[in-house]
Amino acid sequence: MLAGVVEIRPIFMKMLERLSRPPQVLVFAPESQRDGFDEMGRLRPEFWAKRKAGLESGQIHAVVRSADQAEKLAQMAKSWPGATLAVADEKAVAGIREALREEGMESHWAEGRKMREGRVASFLRAVADYVSRKPGEAPAWQSAALLMRHPDGMGVWIKASEVLDEYAERNVPEKMDPPSGSLAADWAKKLANRIGLEPTEESASGHAQKVSDMLVRIYGEMEVNLDLPSGRMMRDSLQKIRKVVAELVALKLPHLEKVRTADFLRMVLAEMEDEQVPEPARAGAVEMVGWLELAEEDSPSVAIASFHEGSVPKSVTADEFLPGHVRELLGVNDNQQRLARDAYALAVVLGTRAEKRGIVGMVVPSFNPAGDPVKPSRLLLAGLKGKELAARVLALTEKEEREKKPATVDRGGGFGDVAAGQEKIDRVSVTAFRDYLKSPRFFYFQSVLGLKAVEDEPGELSPAGFGSLIHRVVGAFGKDKKIRESVDEKEIFEFLKGELDRQTRERFGDQPKAAVGWQLELAEERLEAFARVQARERAEGWQIVVAEEEKGKEGRAEFELKDTKGRVLLVHGRPDRMDWNEKQKRWRVVDVKTSSEPKNPDRAHCEADGTWCDLQMPLYRELAPKVLKEGVWDPEKCDLVYFHLPKDGEKAAVSKPMDGDLVQRALDKAKEVAADILDGKWKDIGELDPEQTSETFMALCGQAGIPREIAEEEVAE
Repeated sequence: MLAGVVEIRPIFMKMLERLSRPPQVLVFAPESQRDGFDEMGRLRPEFWAKRKAGLESGQIHAVVRSADQAEKLAQMAKSWPGATLAVADEKAVAGIREALREEGMESHWAEGRKMREGRVASFLRAVADYVSRKPGEAPAWQSAALLMRHPDGMGVWIKASEVLDEYAERNVPEKMDPPSGSLAADWAKKLANRIGLEPTEESASGHAQKVSDMLVRIYGEMEVNLDLPSGRMMRDSLQKIRKVVAELVALKLPHLEKVRTADFLRMVLAEMEDEQVPEPARAGAVEMVGWLELAEEDSPSVAIASFHEGSVPKSVTADEFLPGHVRELLGVNDNQQRLARDAYALAVVLGTRAEKRGIVGMVVPSFNPAGDPVKPSRLLLAGLKGKELAARVLALTEKEEREKKPATVDRGGGFGDVAAGQEKIDRVSVTAFRDYLKSPRFFYFQSVLGLKAVEDEPGELSPAGFGSLIHRVVGAFGKDKKIRESVDEKEIFEFLKGELDRQTRERFGDQPKAAVGWQLELAEERLEAFARVQARERAEGWQIVVAEEEKGKEGRAEFELKDTKGRVLLVHGRPDRMDWNEKQKRWRVVDVKTSSEPKNPDRAHCEADGTWCDLQMPLYRELAPKVLKEGVWDPEKCDLVYFHLPKDGEKAAVSKPMDGDLVQRALDKAKEVAADILDGKWKDIGELDPEQTSETFMALCGQAGIPREIAEEEVAE
């Protein structure tokens, strides 16, 4: 008997055809849908592709973003006690669970998590990359750096990361081969000893023993709490690895007699990464299942998430090894069969809850969790014509968008307001005001806690690193009292070029990475433009009096900024340089800018709508008398300008001075910000630009996904 079997593989069909008599076939569908199945109960794709789903307009909830979808599902779960949520796109699960938590509801994701998401699998992947090299060759910087930070590598030793960061920031290395005797070399050796694997070729049994020894060395004495998801993931992952390793050794295949270390590790990973680690059921939790599992659920109320193309049906648009016609010949599901399968699943879900036997709601977002635009599932429009089709399309365009909340929603496991008397500071840098205006939360992480994002494999100088290099070179020019008086463009450029070469050799050696070498050529072009403008400026009477120190924070000054309540915030910093013009009897504070497109100081500080972006130059003016060691200072006779060195050298120039009224308004704004800093107001996330903010800080500020296990772990604790 075949009961409810709507998909049968060709190999099983051949087996059924050889039976002495055909099996009895029972189909779970009303008589009116008889034409949708063949004589063996299999789905007929042509029928289901045109069948009207039978949805009512009230069952469809069109929303805009993934966050809107999560909030809508949380509302449904709260309104429909005992409801089951089906999620067609697994990437949306984390956001939905977070929304449920914010509404005070726990959830249970029936499919659990794949082992690839766990700590052990990530460690094994990092080790595989670490040993992916020729014997005797230094490991790639990225792979070694990842292991240095991994909690099962050297991550528990904070000093290791500090040394690594300093070395990487200065040298932009390609390989983990620091100079012998250096601190970085010592930590590299400790890492090699801890891993204990070399890039060799030997039998699977030989590798198995060494990998087992490594895992015992790393995890053998580690205690884990099996009541927590992370503990169960680690236990199950290690057990699976042990099983896979034993199976590989037992195979005795010729190609396993001589295999590279990295290949052996990747074979183990291939067999274990997709293994599921189920979540234990929890009383009162909202049940969450996959879309295809929903047909088996008996809950009267169901809500379906991510009902859009790519998820329902899940289409394969291109596969060079298994194109559509080959799939059909092999009996492997193609797009037509997937459409039929999903149409039938929807019919089951709706049919079992028809005639007031239950409630069905489906949420249709315009964007998936990755932020990519998506179209509504074709199943929502199938079989509709004329006015019905127009009404459905209209319903799908009337989207529910959640009310914009203050940027204090914690999507990333952050924090709230700092309690009075805790984690407050009374001294900040000039540039920190820009961070606070952008995001108090970002300011907190960076200026209060002193956190810093580090890129393990930059490959090239970051935009900030590129700008810093040019600043150091022109800073050295400004400190040389002889060359800075020159009005000869060629003489100035020769000095700058020589200084760039000196700093390059000191940082990157005689053979920098190719990408860095290309950037150095670009830096040379910017310096050539600097020389041209500088020669002209000096000829017009502008004489460099103060230049930023090349090294460290030497020579930095500070002043007392009184906030709106009369309290004092110490502000420290040092402008790139200060010039004096004897003819005009004027000072100017100069800030060198290397951004691709020049922007005048007024617009860089305050947007057209009055939004403040920066307070840097006015604060530098307040610092000026502290920086000057000689000369009579008069703030009324001081211009605040940018020395632009953009991508297009022809646009290199000294900007127009900042507007005087705007300078005073900026200082008033600085007092307001100072008051907020002294009060410890770090709660607001503000406006963070993902193009200019590292993923690390975006995540810390709740603007990027962070996998969370907090809910279950809090319960366990």
